[in-house]
Amino acid sequence: MKLFALQPGVGAARVMAAEVPYAVPATTDGAPTPEAVAQAISACAARAGVSLRAMRGITVGISGADVIVKQIQLPLMDEAEVGQALRFEARKHLPFDPQAMVIDYQVLGRYLSERRVDVLIAAVSREHLERHLAPLARLDLAADIVDAAPLALTNAVAQAAGGDRGAQLLLDIGYDASYLTLYQRSEPYFARRLDFGGRHLTQAIATHLQIPFEEAEEWKLAAGSDEPGFRVDWAGRELHAVHEALEDELVDEVRRSLAFYRTLGHLPDPLQLQLSGGTARLPGIAEQLGSLLEFPVSVFDPLADLGGAARAHVEGGPQFAQASGLALRKS
Repeated sequence: MKLFALQPGVGAARVMAAEVPYAVPATTDGAPTPEAVAQAISACAARAGVSLRAMRGITVGISGADVIVKQIQLPLMDEAEVGQALRFEARKHLPFDPQAMVIDYQVLGRYLSERRVDVLIAAVSREHLERHLAPLARLDLAADIVDAAPLALTNAVAQAAGGDRGAQLLLDIGYDASYLTLYQRSEPYFARRLDFGGRHLTQAIATHLQIPFEEAEEWKLAAGSDEPGFRVDWAGRELHAVHEALEDELVDEVRRSLAFYRTLGHLPDPLQLQLSGGTARLPGIAEQLGSLLEFPVSVFDPLADLGGAARAHVEGGPQFAQASGLALRKS
């Protein structure tokens, strides 16, 4: 669980960030219980020095296989007609029954000469949405905004880029899955969920060293900490296993995703990728991934330029990419 709070003030905004693990049993499908999530939210707020009762403008991120973000084209029409048209067009673009989905949209551009409207749609199953909001209800809180994870990530990198109008390509590696997002002006927006996450690297270490998963996870977290207490060497057995997992499981997925994007629009040249998520804290992983992909990869850290206030309660920073993008929605 990650919390990222912005408090406006004279000059720069005050930043508070914290993260805590889930500490109680999960449900039968592997997801944390609403009670576990609620407790983690409370623990995050306490660690960050934030009062839940005083919080305003709460934005919650939502992700998963049934969270869809996609850019589509509609025939040229008035903006007031777009919402009604999407009720029918959504069936062509969503892999689920639109009647069971909550759908929102934003008009990206109107092109009179081509008689078309470009629209970005975001959709999630109603059941998935209600499950994400249940922990807040247990804390007597309500979300002002629910944002799809890819859009929050895009918001974070776009904000950090400032006036840079170049393409923003980000790979955020989560625990179970990752998001690859590409935002560039005048080109289609792209977001893809990859079934690869930090736990795959942990499993690779556990399998290669023939040790329990928990022991491998403990080593990985220590290696990515600010003070690992040991030498982190890519020639060692643990990171050799990580390198093989990146090469065998992740690199091809990224390449296939970029190849698919070429059927939609133009890729930037030169191509550069930013890496976020807790896995990005492993020393040297950006360079290793860049070597495998054969183009530059750097770490995206939304806390890098925010000073000591953000670092008072947390190590690292790349793992806060999505959370920072969510906070920017109401800053």
